[in-house]
Amino acid sequence: MALSPQIFAIYLLLLSGNFLAVYGEDYAFDYQTVANCEQDQYFDLAELQCKSCGDFQVTSADGLSCDCEPGYKIEEAKGLPGDKICLPCPSGEMVTSDGWQCITCPPSNPIQPDGTCAPCSEGAIPVEYDQHGEVQEDFSCVDCSDPTQPDEECDSCLRCHWDVLEVTGETSCTCPDSLGTGGLCFSSTDDVLEYADGMYVIPFESYAGDLTSWFFEENYLASEAACELYQNLTACQLLGNLCVYLDYYQDGSFIDACTAYDNIAILRTSTVHNIDDWPTSMPWLYYSSDDPVAVLSDTRIPTVYTLDANKESTYLKFVLAKYTAVGEFLGYQDVTGGTLQLCPDTQTRLDAAFLFGTTYTQSCTIPAQDFWNYPEHENIFYDLYIEFEENGNKLLHAVPILLENYNENSNEPNKEEVVENWILTRRFFLVDNLSGKTTADGDAEVVRYASLLRFEIEIQGQNGKIYTPMLRVRYSEINRETSYDLNTPQTVNFQVDYTMNYDKYHNDVSIAMGVMSAFAVIWACVRTNAWRRRAGMITIDIISMFKFFFFFCGTLADVFFIVMFGCGFYWLVFFRSQSSVYLVLPYGSDETHLIVYISVAFVLKFFDLLHVIASQCIIDIFFIDWERPKGRIVQSNEPGAENKGQIAPVSAWRMFFVANEWNEIQTTRKTNVIFQLFMLVLFLSVIGFEDLASSNPRAYVNTDSAYYLDEDSRMLRFAVSSIVYLTIALCQWVFFTFIYERFVEDYLKNFVDLCSMANVSIFLLMNRNFGYYIHGRSPHGKADTNMKEMQEQLKREEENLVGQRGLMPNSEQQTFEMLVQSKLREQYDKIMQPVTAVGAREGGQRGARGAIDMERSLQAFQTMNKFLAAYLDHSLRDLDYMVKDKLLLEKVLDMEFYETIDKGFFYNDDGNSFDGALFHGHESSLLIFDLLLFLVIDLIFKDFILAAVLTYIFVVIYCKIRDAWGRSNLAKKTLVDERFLI
Repeated sequence: MALSPQIFAIYLLLLSGNFLAVYGEDYAFDYQTVANCEQDQYFDLAELQCKSCGDFQVTSADGLSCDCEPGYKIEEAKGLPGDKICLPCPSGEMVTSDGWQCITCPPSNPIQPDGTCAPCSEGAIPVEYDQHGEVQEDFSCVDCSDPTQPDEECDSCLRCHWDVLEVTGETSCTCPDSLGTGGLCFSSTDDVLEYADGMYVIPFESYAGDLTSWFFEENYLASEAACELYQNLTACQLLGNLCVYLDYYQDGSFIDACTAYDNIAILRTSTVHNIDDWPTSMPWLYYSSDDPVAVLSDTRIPTVYTLDANKESTYLKFVLAKYTAVGEFLGYQDVTGGTLQLCPDTQTRLDAAFLFGTTYTQSCTIPAQDFWNYPEHENIFYDLYIEFEENGNKLLHAVPILLENYNENSNEPNKEEVVENWILTRRFFLVDNLSGKTTADGDAEVVRYASLLRFEIEIQGQNGKIYTPMLRVRYSEINRETSYDLNTPQTVNFQVDYTMNYDKYHNDVSIAMGVMSAFAVIWACVRTNAWRRRAGMITIDIISMFKFFFFFCGTLADVFFIVMFGCGFYWLVFFRSQSSVYLVLPYGSDETHLIVYISVAFVLKFFDLLHVIASQCIIDIFFIDWERPKGRIVQSNEPGAENKGQIAPVSAWRMFFVANEWNEIQTTRKTNVIFQLFMLVLFLSVIGFEDLASSNPRAYVNTDSAYYLDEDSRMLRFAVSSIVYLTIALCQWVFFTFIYERFVEDYLKNFVDLCSMANVSIFLLMNRNFGYYIHGRSPHGKADTNMKEMQEQLKREEENLVGQRGLMPNSEQQTFEMLVQSKLREQYDKIMQPVTAVGAREGGQRGARGAIDMERSLQAFQTMNKFLAAYLDHSLRDLDYMVKDKLLLEKVLDMEFYETIDKGFFYNDDGNSFDGALFHGHESSLLIFDLLLFLVIDLIFKDFILAAVLTYIFVVIYCKIRDAWGRSNLAKKTLVDERFLI
């Protein structure tokens, strides 16, 4: 069934409405240049499109207007170039050189094949008009007369400007003084705005008083009148430039350039390219039809940008329409080659700003006097566009300008973060050393320059497309009186920033942090409960709360680091591997969460480190000497001594030796910090892995210095340094665990062997009821012997001629985790009370024990030695223990489920569980603390070498603290003088 015309019209209306609903106002149009225009077209510099010339017309030489065809004269030339009227000359006549009349060639100057008369003889001036300005019947060579005037070469007489002739009735080339302004002549004084105070004043901030601009005096009134009355394209462009000089400011008390522009734009009944803000024959200065959010969220640009250097879509093709200060169109120019960059640099590095995805920063200082150099810094105005292709056609899309200097009723909305309040504009300049002139020949009193140009580009998402980009502009002023003589350096910044919607990323991070933090709370509760059981506590007291706090600090620090490491790894891998750009690195406020989380993690881990050190330095430790006396003393060494018949003493050197070895391994770690930091700096700074932290997605390891590398991204810097650090640590751990400990030296096993050779066991209590036991009882029954007997004992042990070293019969298990009864702990404290009391009173000072205190301490030591030996030999009726394996869940939770009411428990371990009392058993916590310290320093100073040096210094400091405090505690609890702990 055929559609009726009414229904078809409604359908088209709905279709266009849907299109607008999807795209909003379409700011794209065909990209055309003068070269695209046909022979019968001219390039409209206001609409930037080719337009048809009138009848009998051809394109002018510059392509910006129309000329009458050969043999046709100009009848009327008002208005637009296409509005010109051309009429044919009679047969046998030619058109005068000005194109306005027809004339006959005399025999002396016959008509030429090109339609012109033969040139005059040398020294003669070709004349087509008589002295009264009337066209002659024949072409002749005579002097010019009114209303014509010779040109600069004096080879022809030209008709005076049409506006003057129209006013004077073609009787004179001189415009009456009352009707002339800005080089133009008007029919009436009413055609020109009435002058008002302030019309020529530019409100410079750095200039004391009102500066009356010579350039405004010369051009404002004339350009306004010519634009309004004649739609003169150049005059309209000039008027727009004057408004830009005012930073688009409208005073309101008089008709300034911006107000005049608005008044004329309202009178224009048609628009350019169906863009409501672009009036016919005038420049486009404002975005007023759409709100800023709609403009900046426009998805009209269809280009899918990539990082492939072989594709054109790897570049942002920004195009500039250029105009002189007086409104002359200079054509289009690409932004590459440093067109908008005031700072000098190589061509490669300048053009890198427009490689898609490259976050670009360029900053330099320029001497103030350079800005007064007019040839070098000519006043050029720019309209910015971005080029793209659609269906094989090149199109231009307007790029809005956000002028930070824009002032509206003393408000500066463009400096706010609220996009809805922004005022977007179109035209800008780089240097203004013209409007600040007070005379034609003088220098500008104030010069303005673009101290900041920042392209802000937002990625749409996974498709590699972008929203409408924006250029942020900030002008700074230089006052001649204060800056010219001093030649003060002026800072100039050029930036290209990419962004995207990070809401989903922040939400994911928040969710991960929330879930993991909940697990951190649970794990801290589990560890606190385990500690309470080991400490024999029933109620929750203030100490339990402090323990929970420290456990939570350590776990939460790990959670923060793990989550942020995952984020950094994600950004590094996917940002570096993308071909079509869909990820843009977070920067500025979007990086704040990284700094906050890592800083907080470091503080929390610092509390955890203090807790680890304090817990290890207040342990109760006792060395059980299994050596038995070899007999009694049969002869005194001194006359009259009463030691005859006493039990022979046992040497204390074995215990001193074991104590010293324990002291040495207190700060031994599985990784070498010096090697760790050295290799970290080597890979990052020397080999060049730090280049992977660059915001440039095309960067690689050790990138050539000729290429541009922007400032490192904090996120990538964190990720790269963390990955390299952890990789080196993992390699160290693998080497230490599977190679060094097996084939070179195992510190902990060697220490256990030493205990067996010395016939000394270690009874160590980390908490009130929990600790570790190292069974060092020699299977030979003695260790205080000579070299020969020692070698024989070792040989018998190698030949299995003696019992095994383990606590239990026929067992090699020498190390245990132990959970003892409260009664044993009470007895332990009671026996050791003289030792602890003296230690507390003396504060661990070396050699400060008195004779009585020493006697009591030694007696307590001997009693404790017998008590623990009896306990281990199951010789105490009320105190006993059993040896068993831990359940799997007990190992996972690091908790004991059994109650020690009747018996204690000795849990078989893997041979080194006692490293929980040493740095060796807390390698992961120390490693993460060192890494967090390195990261925090690097986030502050962005210097890997400085971070490594400061990290090493801090590691040395806390190791010294741990060593000194642990040595003091060891001396106090074991009666081994600190002078033996070297």
